[in-house]
Amino acid sequence: MNGFSVIMPTYNQSAYIRRAIQSLFSQTYQQWELIIINDGCTDNTEIYIQDYLSDNRISYIKNERNKGLGFALNQGLDMAKYEYIAYLPSDDFYYKDHLDIVKKALDESNDRILVYAAADSEVENSIQSIKRTTTQGLFDMRCLQLVQTAHKKTEDRWITRSELVTDDLFLLFWHKLVSKGIFYHIDKITSNWTIHSYQHHVILNEEYGGHFNYYRQYYNVEEPLRVRVSDSKFIDEVESYKDFRKPPVYQKDGLKILLVGELSYHPERIYSLEKEGHRLFGLWMERPTFFINNVGHLPFGHVEDISLENWENEIQKIKPDIIYGLLNFGAIPIAYDVIRKFPDIPFIWHYKESPFITQANGTWNKLIELYRLADGKIYLNPECETWYNQFIPTTTGLTYILDGDLPKGDCFTNDFYPKLSAIDGDIHTVLPGRNIGLGLDGVEYLAKQRIHLHIYESNPSQRSFAYNALKIAPKFVHHHNHCS
Repeated sequence: MNGFSVIMPTYNQSAYIRRAIQSLFSQTYQQWELIIINDGCTDNTEIYIQDYLSDNRISYIKNERNKGLGFALNQGLDMAKYEYIAYLPSDDFYYKDHLDIVKKALDESNDRILVYAAADSEVENSIQSIKRTTTQGLFDMRCLQLVQTAHKKTEDRWITRSELVTDDLFLLFWHKLVSKGIFYHIDKITSNWTIHSYQHHVILNEEYGGHFNYYRQYYNVEEPLRVRVSDSKFIDEVESYKDFRKPPVYQKDGLKILLVGELSYHPERIYSLEKEGHRLFGLWMERPTFFINNVGHLPFGHVEDISLENWENEIQKIKPDIIYGLLNFGAIPIAYDVIRKFPDIPFIWHYKESPFITQANGTWNKLIELYRLADGKIYLNPECETWYNQFIPTTTGLTYILDGDLPKGDCFTNDFYPKLSAIDGDIHTVLPGRNIGLGLDGVEYLAKQRIHLHIYESNPSQRSFAYNALKIAPKFVHHHNHCS
C-alpha cells in the first residue's frame, strides 16, 4: 500500500513527544500511519498523548516493562501496513516536507532500498552552543539516525537487546539492507535530531559519558546483557555470570543484608554472601557516576532491589539484620541518608576511593559522619584506618581490612599461565585498568630497566596514553584488548 508507516518508539520522553507527533500532523504529505510503542514508560507519557489516540491513523502499543529499542521497532514493523517505513523517535521531529522529500527519492528508483536526508542537531542559547557537524548527511562519529531515514518495507527485523546492546544502528539493522539496494543521500535538511542528556547513545556509549551500568539502571533491565560498549570493548554478561544464577537456598540462621550504594569492580563477589544462605537486598545510588559503578538490577544472583522513591518504607518492611554501605564516593549521599534514618540497624561502611574527591565535591562531611556512625568499618589498608582516625572523635565498633574490588575466591586458582619472565628473562608488569599516576616519563624509565608494561584498557580517554607509550617504548609496551 502506497504511503508511510511511521514508527515512534518512546521511553520516558513525555516532555518531547507532543512536538514529535505534531510535526507528523503538519506534513505536506499526509498518506501515513503512526505506530507509537510505549516501551515501558514510567513517566506521564500516556497523559501527554491521550488526545491523539482517538485519531484512526494512530496505533498504540504498550509494553508493561522496557523491552529495548530493537524489540520496540520490530513491534512497529510487524504492524506496519504501508510500503515505506519511516522512524520518528519521540524526542525528535520532522520539518513539514520531510515525508514528501524522502518519498520522492524512494519513488525515483527501484534500486534504492533506503534514503536519508540531512538533519539539524544543535543547541544555541546565551549559555551554551552545541552543533553536531555532518558529512554527506552523516553526523560525525555516528551512523544514520532514525529520524533522518526511510526505507522500503522488508522482512528484515532489528537486532534485539537479548542478542546485542549497542548504540550503533548500522549493526542493529541498517547492515541488513545493504545487499538489497542503494542507500541514497538527499542533500536537504528535513528533520531535527534533538540533543539532550537522555539520548540512547549518551546513556550507553562511554565516549559520550555513558556506560552500560547507567543503561541498565535507566531502562530497568533485569536480564544479563551482551554489550558493545565501544568499538574496542565488548562485555558478555550471559557468559561471564552463567555460573552465578543458581536458585538461592536461604539458611534458617541466614541474615537479611541490605546493600546500599554500588559494587564497583568485580560485583559478582557479593554472590558469595548469597551462597552462604543470606538474603540480599539492594538500594542503589541514582545515576552511577562511572562505568565501574555496578548497580542493580544485577545480572547474577537474586538480589532484590528496593526503589529510591520509597526506600524508607521498604526498609521498614524488610527489617534487615545488617546494612552494608559501599563503595565509591557516589554512594556517600544515599548511604548517609540511610544511616541517619535507621540508626538502630547495624551498619557497615566500606569505602575505596580517595577521600580528597569528597572534599572537592562537597561530600566530605557526610563521609566522616559515616565513619563516625558506622558500627563496622572496612578499610583498604591499615594506613587508611590510621589516617581516617585523626578525624573521628571515637573509634568504637569493629574494623576490618579488605580491598573492595577483589573478585570471588573462585578466580584464585592454580592454573596460571607460565610467567612471561620465564620466556624472555625480563620483568613484566601490568596496568589492568585506568591509568592514574603513571606518566610517559615513567614508561620511559621502566623501559630503560627492561621492564615490560602490559596495558589492558580500551577506554577512549586512555587511548592517547597507550598510543604515546607505544611510541616511546615499542619493544616494552604491549597494548591488549579489554579483558573482562
